[in-house]
Order: sequence, then structure tokens, then C-alpha cells
Amino acid sequence: MKKTGPVFLKIIYFDETAAQDYLDITNGGRLDWSKEENKKRAAEILAEIEAQAKGSFNIISFLKGNINGTIDTKVTGEVSKLLDTTIKNTLLTDYIVKAFEDEKIMKFSNSGVYAPENSITLYKMYSSYLNVVPKDQLPIDLEKLNEALLGERGYYAMLLKCENKPSSVLRFNNRAFKNNYNLADLSKMKLTYYAVNVGTCRFSELGMDKEFDFNNNTEEVTAEAILGEMNLHNEDELIVYDVVLAGVEA
Repeated sequence: MKKTGPVFLKIIYFDETAAQDYLDITNGGRLDWSKEENKKRAAEILAEIEAQAKGSFNIISFLKGNINGTIDTKVTGEVSKLLDTTIKNTLLTDYIVKAFEDEKIMKFSNSGVYAPENSITLYKMYSSYLNVVPKDQLPIDLEKLNEALLGERGYYAMLLKCENKPSSVLRFNNRAFKNNYNLADLSKMKLTYYAVNVGTCRFSELGMDKEFDFNNNTEEVTAEAILGEMNLHNEDELIVYDVVLAGVEA
């Protein structure tokens, strides 16, 4: 019997923009709600909104009132929240169903991750704890340091736990965490990850010192430099994945 798709008990992380882009591409564009199969889906969404409103909302009356400009502002706000929640839930379920069948979407089941040593990710995880220390007891301005190091950074890299040496890097959009979870919570969990292969890197490139290594000038060739370059080329490449979904699978 063919498995129709996984059941998630809790969603820890969901990159909605990436998921929407994926569905747009695989569907050949945004859904055309005029098509018969999508009309049924639209009716189901509207019925769910009415159900969430517990009988206090009628979609036909709402649409008529909206057209005539007689709809109550408070009602509009409440309906907008219900609509937003319902559409986002639909996006999540649609993505899970579609991605589950797609072999190009990598699935890591019941897996753990950890931050690379001396990395920006590790600094990000610990920086929040430094806020409990009074400013006058710190030798530096922590806010300025965070702004300099983290800035507008969106993605943070974690290594996938494995029995031998790591072979995969999972990157997370810091704005896609759900239910007040964050990067530090990931290292304490075993989750199912849905991710997309975006490239490769070497382990040594994950260190904080490499984040600002923009020096392309020709340097003096030394024996140490040659040996260092040889070791770099001998490193195994890690596959880099951008995570779209992470959650607890039933």
C-alpha cells in the first residue's frame, strides 16, 4: 500500500516563502481558482473559515457587505486573521503532500543537528544569553558587536549529526521558526527535515574567521601556505541544504 504522506505532530520550522515558490514552480504558476478542481478547494477553505468563526460568520454576507462598504471594521480584521491562518495551513499541507513525493526534495528523518565550532551560528546561539549580563560588566558594546557580526544575516548553518564525520550542512532561515523555537532548540531535538540541495562547502569554511575572508590578493608563496592549501583540497566536501520544513513526525 502506497504511503500518502507523513503526519506531523508539531511544526518547528516552516519557510513559507520557499514553500510557496516551490509550489508555484511545480504547479506551473499560482493556482487558477477558476478551474473546477480548484473551485472545490476554494469552497473547502471558505467552509473552514466559517467553521472557525463558529457560526458567527457567513461568507456570502461578508462579500456583499465588503462590496457595499457596509462591513464592520472589527469583523473584517477577524475574518482577515482567519483567512490568513487558513491559507497558511493550506500552504503547509500542500507542500508536505507535494514534497513527500518529490525525490529532489531531500528528507532527513529523525535526525539531529549541531552548530559547527567557532562559527557564526554558534555565536548567534550564545549571544542571546549574554544579554542577561549587565552592560557595564561587559568589556565591549554587545549590541554593536552583534550588529557587526550578524547584521542582516538570514541563514545559519548547522551540521547534521551522524555516526562518522559530518557530510551535510543544513541551513536555516532565522525568520522561519514557529512556536517561539530558535536555533538553540534544534540541537536538543530529533526532527524530520525537508530540504533542497543548494551546493557544497568544506568544513574549514564554516568557521567565523572564514566569514570575512575576502582577501583575493596574491600572497607570498611559502611552504606552510602550500601545505595548508594541500590540506584544504584534501578535505571532503559537505553537501549544503536549505531547509524548508522541520517538524516532529508521527
